[in-house]
Amino acid sequence: MPTPRSGSELRQQEAQSPESEQKPKQESEIKPADFLVEDELQQEAGRDSKPQTEDGFLDEAISRLRTALRSGKKKPTLVQPHLRDEITLKVEHIMEEGLADAFRTLTPLQQQEFKLKGEKTAWEIRDLLRETKVKIKKIFRLLVEWLKILPGINRFFLEQEAKIKADRIMALHKQNKEYK
Repeated sequence: MPTPRSGSELRQQEAQSPESEQKPKQESEIKPADFLVEDELQQEAGRDSKPQTEDGFLDEAISRLRTALRSGKKKPTLVQPHLRDEITLKVEHIMEEGLADAFRTLTPLQQQEFKLKGEKTAWEIRDLLRETKVKIKKIFRLLVEWLKILPGINRFFLEQEAKIKADRIMALHKQNKEYK
């Protein structure tokens, strides 16, 4: 009984023999057992060593992609939670004053968006307050951008609210500066 050969050995032998050019292999000559042996040899070769050919590289890449797609799980993105210090909490409290009625009129999705944008704005204001020279104009702009999320509110009212909140935040900053 002939020894089983891998697919590459069979191709080399066919290329060297003159019979292969004259007479192509018929389907009846190929046995299912030959495919099984060839597949097993390829699997063992893939486990033992990395293939050097392009075909091996592509097969390996395809198998890695298949396993990644089959798992179907995304790697969780790591988001570090923001620790709220005393100043951030006070800034958030100042920002939320007087907006309870407008907040209740929003849809749950809009409420979530408004809340997230407000937390981000509070963090940015906190970072501005840590700087040596605090610019109230930047704080004012941040507050106006945040308040613009509220639908149906007059622009002049937004600016007035932002100015009042910016003044209160600056007073908080001056108060904290005196205690240090």
